[in-house]
Amino acid sequence: MMPTGQLDLFTSAPIEVPAAPVTVRRQAPLLGLGEVRYTRSRAGRDCDDCSAAQAAARSGGPVPFRRRTAWLRKTSTTSTFLCEAHKAGREAADRIAGLREVAR
Repeated sequence: MMPTGQLDLFTSAPIEVPAAPVTVRRQAPLLGLGEVRYTRSRAGRDCDDCSAAQAAARSGGPVPFRRRTAWLRKTSTTSTFLCEAHKAGREAADRIAGLREVAR
């Protein structure tokens, strides 16, 4: 019990409130070779694939739009920020390549 400094209106006794439970957040297990994990991203970054496509298109032709990230793709060696469209493309390529998706 933890005293709050407040008094009970009827008895004038100090009020004790039980302490809040401790929340323990554990790190996700490390990824092995051939494993990939997609997690939601709240970073206000641009999509890495959109940025690469935009840089490649600057030499000529129409320049594609750059979109905000919604997903973080992690493998044992890399982390890539992706928009919804590029996540779908990467997932399809991962299935073809035989990478196994690991849940958090």
